[in-house]
Amino acid sequence: MLISKDQFKSFWRLWAQACRANGWTARNGMSQAEIDAKRKDLLRRCAFDSLTLVDRVDGFTKVKNELIVLGGISVDAGIEAGDQSINKARTLRHFIRTERLPCLAVYLDANHGANEYLQSIITAQSRWDKTDRPERPIALDDLDAAQLNRVIITLSARIQSKRVAAGDTVHDMHWKAQVHDPKCKQCVQAAAAVRVLQAPRPAPELVESNNPF
Repeated sequence: MLISKDQFKSFWRLWAQACRANGWTARNGMSQAEIDAKRKDLLRRCAFDSLTLVDRVDGFTKVKNELIVLGGISVDAGIEAGDQSINKARTLRHFIRTERLPCLAVYLDANHGANEYLQSIITAQSRWDKTDRPERPIALDDLDAAQLNRVIITLSARIQSKRVAAGDTVHDMHWKAQVHDPKCKQCVQAAAAVRVLQAPRPAPELVESNNPF
């Protein structure tokens, strides 16, 4: 099983809703085998032969959106189910905002913030100010997955250059930015040590005494 326990629970909850919405129930005369066949059809439409083969990011997002549409919860999810680049772009934006920008901010002075630095990069790469665009600054939400990948490459190169000039290791940078890197052994060990220190300590046992004073 590649998906998480929470994703597994979410799948079966949404599947039950989809079954009720479409009348795929024993009450409507369907056998369990027929209901299972509907579920397998759903997974095959998402390019999976089994729920155990669904990955946690793009795969589960596609399956989840199919279930949401089947359950009548959201028609808009059908658009994303047919275009995985939408979820990919959302994942890349999250990475930029929560990992790349905090690391960049470590090496910028107070007069030049990370968001302004990012703004200059995406404006230049998209040529936003050279074309007939809305009269507003470009934002990450305006970029598709391919454009976001180019932004990440540029940001990573700039951050790498500044980190080396400062004499920091990758771990030093992540620690200063308060970004946890699951691939960094030092980050994992440091985070574990913090959890131990923050764990609640048991209250000391009270010893009964016959002395009234």
